[in-house]
Amino acid sequence: MPAFQTTFGKLTQSWQLRLQDAEARESDLPARVEKCISICEEGLQQLRQWVMEHPFPGRDCEIYFFKQVKPVIMARYIYYQKIYRLHIGYFNGSGLLAKERLEQELKDITRYFSDNADFYTYYRMGYTHHDEMYFVRGAYDWKICPGVNNFDAVFSTSCDGKLAELMAYELLLKYIDERLNPAVKLTEPAPLCGTTASRPAVSSTLTCTASITDIVELGYALYATGFFNNGKASIKDIMHLLSATLNVNLGKYYDTSIQLRERKNPTQFLDGLKASLIRYFNQF
Repeated sequence: MPAFQTTFGKLTQSWQLRLQDAEARESDLPARVEKCISICEEGLQQLRQWVMEHPFPGRDCEIYFFKQVKPVIMARYIYYQKIYRLHIGYFNGSGLLAKERLEQELKDITRYFSDNADFYTYYRMGYTHHDEMYFVRGAYDWKICPGVNNFDAVFSTSCDGKLAELMAYELLLKYIDERLNPAVKLTEPAPLCGTTASRPAVSSTLTCTASITDIVELGYALYATGFFNNGKASIKDIMHLLSATLNVNLGKYYDTSIQLRERKNPTQFLDGLKASLIRYFNQF
């Protein structure tokens, strides 16, 4: 399995770098989104070609592919398509229409999560007991997977597409929320005119000795739980705060998050924190 994971890790990383380059180079939003959609299409085509030419080494590899690899790229493909459709109405000069589109999309997403609550819980809680039914080809059961299967026997399972949709809608929720509720800076506001009070500088001899990966894992956990600003803080603001506070350069933290997702245990650091705290409390 490790060698199998490495194969798709390299492919996913290359695909992600191409997306980042397109995001950075193209200033025109419609053109940028179209380019990203094209990159995602090429990525999916590469995956399908691989599946057609290579048998999976084992069932665990097939599950990994349809649960951890294909849905990631397909989710971005769906996400960028949604972004494109949302922004078509932005260029008619009606800000109200734009706001209405976003709010309606939020309602549609909320309904989709509600309609697929059981499977969403399965995905978010990291369950595996139905993996062979959800993510192995030819194992479709309409009683457990009532959604429509596209019957692509080579490149689809019962639920890899549904998983991709859920992941895409998670991305879209963050995108819409950031536009309806611009992130508030996590730093202290400037003093009001006429005041001279300010926070005293804090010096410390403490040095962070955790790894970059551990800090990024912590940052995404804080973001996912809405730890700052009632959940309105962006991941960029949170990583900036951790970087500045801990005096650590987190670099391309999004790339690190991809590595975390691909690990056998994505919450290794957080699990260790919990275990250490329990051991500490048990001493008393």
